[in-house]
Amino acid sequence: MKKVYLILAIIFTLIYFTGCSGNDSKKGDTKNKDQEKTEVEKGKEKKGKDNKDETDTIPVSVKSPERGDINSFLLFSSNIDTDKMVDIYPMTSGIIENIVRDEGDRVSRGTVLAFLDDRAASINERKAEITFKQQKAEFERQKEIFEKELISKEEYEKLKFSMEQSRLDWEQNKLLLSYTKITSPISGLVSKRYIKTGNKINTNELAFSVVYTKEKIAVVNIPEQEKDQIFLDQKVIISSGKKVLNGYIKRISPAIDPDSGTFKTTIEVKDGNNVMVIGQFVNVKIIKKVHKNVILVTKDVLMFEGERVFVFLINDKNIASKKEVKIGFDDGSKVEITKGIDIADKLVSAGKSSLKNESKVKIIKPII
Repeated sequence: MKKVYLILAIIFTLIYFTGCSGNDSKKGDTKNKDQEKTEVEKGKEKKGKDNKDETDTIPVSVKSPERGDINSFLLFSSNIDTDKMVDIYPMTSGIIENIVRDEGDRVSRGTVLAFLDDRAASINERKAEITFKQQKAEFERQKEIFEKELISKEEYEKLKFSMEQSRLDWEQNKLLLSYTKITSPISGLVSKRYIKTGNKINTNELAFSVVYTKEKIAVVNIPEQEKDQIFLDQKVIISSGKKVLNGYIKRISPAIDPDSGTFKTTIEVKDGNNVMVIGQFVNVKIIKKVHKNVILVTKDVLMFEGERVFVFLINDKNIASKKEVKIGFDDGSKVEITKGIDIADKLVSAGKSSLKNESKVKIIKPII
């Protein structure tokens, strides 16, 4: 029986010590979990703080001012034209036999553009030639007789007048024969052809149009209040898309149109390489004044508040400050700044709407 009690005592002792060891292990596990939880929470707090700082920083793009020249100008719309453009009508009626020049062909003065049927005109010219030669031969014979005083002066003069009449008839028929050729009265380009081979044409029907392309003009109507700013040989810039040409004021009308309150101004376009064509739509920029070596900015850095103009400057610490500026000439793409910034300043071009004074920024594009 003692042995049984001893065995039970040993078993209870083992159970007791085993339970104590398990409790200690459980306490250790709980402590480790608490440490891990603390480290995670610290990490989250640090990450949240970083995110907050990043959220408070506003991304922007910046540009720097530049120095250059800028113009004050008047801008108009017009079309390329020419002072020398002719509509060609035939000098006689007839059937169109052959067309030898067409639209786009370059021609010189006197170049034949088309032929009319000339058979009747050729016969009449030949008959007149023969008549004249006969009259001339008869006159030469009678002249020798007259010099021998065998015929009267009246008969001699009559023969002379007849010969002269026949010569004029021949000249007239030669002219009529030449009219069967439709020719260009000027050098230039054939801009339009209105006739077709085989059709009949009359003297009141248009055959061709020819333009002289080496002397191009553009005509604009300028408001009368600008008249004192306009003068002969004034510089003009003519543009169409990427095509840009120089020009100058050639003529100024002295009269004001009472209906429109404008005066007609003709601009000579310098286009030796035929960059632009007759009739092409163009913008005409008449230069009034030029400011040289001034501070220029692009319009995307400006903010307009009523009549006041502002920019956002970025300092070395990437802090934005709002600054009022004064502007001068505006050429459509760049603006002259007369007061408020220096050439070395960094100006916000994109992201201005999110900024306030003293905002922290992050430059996401290099200065251009």
